[in-house]
This record gives sequence, structure tokens and C-alpha cells, in this order.
Amino acid sequence: MMRIDGRCTGKYKVVSFVASHNGHDLVSPTKTHFLRSHRSITAALASQADDLDSSGIAPRAGFTLMAKQVGGREKVGFIFEDYKNYLRLKRTVEMKIGDTGGVLEYLQQRQLDDPNFFYAIQVDEDDLIANILWVDAQMMADYAHFGDVVSFDTTYRKNKEGRPFALFVGVNHHKQTIVFGAALLYDETASTFMWLFDTFSRAMSGKKPITILTDQDAAMAKALATTWPNTCHRLCIWHIYQNAAIHLSSVFASFTNFSKDFSSCIYDYEEEEDFLNAWKEMLRAYGLETN
Repeated sequence: MMRIDGRCTGKYKVVSFVASHNGHDLVSPTKTHFLRSHRSITAALASQADDLDSSGIAPRAGFTLMAKQVGGREKVGFIFEDYKNYLRLKRTVEMKIGDTGGVLEYLQQRQLDDPNFFYAIQVDEDDLIANILWVDAQMMADYAHFGDVVSFDTTYRKNKEGRPFALFVGVNHHKQTIVFGAALLYDETASTFMWLFDTFSRAMSGKKPITILTDQDAAMAKALATTWPNTCHRLCIWHIYQNAAIHLSSVFASFTNFSKDFSSCIYDYEEEEDFLNAWKEMLRAYGLETN
């Protein structure tokens, strides 16, 4: 350890020096893959990552597969973030030069045709386009009248990379579905959603919905709590039903009438007490009660 001081004389001076080592434990061999100096994606590993990506395997699943093949994550030679960053850079490089210019040209032309047309682009640390949001004049007008309750959905996907196509959707006074805004996203992280929700409210003159319906996504919930803390966040009942059907598939298959009774509990009761009574009765009828 060495301490240098220059406050009194204006010249730097070594005021103390300890030559002995401080004695902290060195990184164990099983953890060296966390050190930046020890992480690298070789040509062979990059080729394997390309094959996994082109086969449509999700990044996390692809990295897990590579780890299993070599006997553990510590033997891969890099961490998951390196793998994800490599795929992201590769996809950006592979993007045709005209694609980005074409998107910008289209958005700019829409704004020329409609001065009220709004679009925003978020770039990453390399100044590359990551997320795009757009809202036209009709969407703004509809949101001003019917934007108290909004459904936000990212279940749509675009191209083989699975880029989320996000929609802000509502219902008008004729019970017709209307779109308040649309976005092309790079990923579904909390930071992406925070940018999207903040930008959407700015596009709508600061108005935030009273209630928003989403699927059961932790990143969305975190972003909403940060950007729209006063908005009531509710889960979409359709997504709840789909998740239940997946996790209770054996129960659905074992009992012919379970699907009907489960749907009745989910959709037919508006009062909390009525729902709880029906739910308890259904659990009792099918032997699903827990101690």
C-alpha cells in the first residue's frame, strides 16, 4: 500500500509505504472465468454459438447447453453476458445497411405526412438502434378519451431473433379494440420497459393510465413500479389461465369437468367473496386442498 499527499507543498510526496502483501485470498480456479482477463470467445466457440443461434435456440438455453458439453459453466471460458453480447453484436453487424436507414426514412416520412406523428428511438452504448416507439395522431386522440385502462402485450414476435413487437391496446365506447401505441424492442429487460413506459407517457402529454394489464413478467412489474408508481398494475386473466393450464396440465387431463369449473371461477365472479367461496369449493371437489 502506498499513500501520496501533495496538499501542503503542492508537490506529490510519498507519506507512507507498506511493502508487504495484504494477504487476501486469490481467486480459486473454479471462479477464474469471472475475471475479465480470463474470458474470451474462441473461434470454435463462436462458431458453435452461431449454430445454436441459427437453430432458433434461445441465448440462455444455448449457453446452458455449451456449459453441459464441457462439464460446467466454469469451463466454458466466458460468462453468459459475454455470450449474449456476442450474439447481439453479430446480429447488428449482419443487419443490412439499408434496414436501419429504411426504418428511419419511413418514420421521418410519416412525420412529414402527419406533423402529430411521434416516434422515439433508443440507442445502445454503441449508438446502435435498440428500441423504437411510434404513435400517430389517431392513437393520441383515442388515448385521450379511452386511455384510463391499457393492456400491454409483448407476446408477438418479429423475425427469427424473436424481437418483441409491443402494443399498447385499449377498448373504445363501441367495445372495439383500439391501438394506443406500438414498439419494436430489442429485449424484455426492466431497463427497456422503463424507457418504453416513460417515452410513451411523454408522447401522450404526460398522461399515465389509471390501470394497466400485463402478463406475469417480473421485468414489466419492476419497470411499472418505477415509472408509473400510481398506476394500478393488474395481470391479464388470459395469461393467468394459460399459465394455470401449463402448470396444472395433469389435473386438466385427469378430470373432464375441471376445465369448465376452473373457467367458471376465473371468469364468472366479480365479487371477491364469491370468487373465494367458489375457489375453495372447486379445490375441495377435486381433492386439491393443501394442509
